[in-house]
Amino acid sequence: MPLSENIRLMRERRGLSQSELAEKIGLQKQNVSAYERGIKVPSVEKLVAIADTLRCSTDMLLGREIS
Repeated sequence: MPLSENIRLMRERRGLSQSELAEKIGLQKQNVSAYERGIKVPSVEKLVAIADTLRCSTDMLLGREIS
């Protein structure tokens, strides 16, 4: 699965809205929406923040391991 889908899937599994995730990682909701639609790719720093917030690994988000 692509990064965009993995971010959305893990966010939904954790019961967070796009706005809640954005607030926790210091972004605006539009950025999270763009990540989930595949329009933008998060920086390494933001990818790590997303993974930490969603309690998963960056490898999982990048589709490098099976959850």
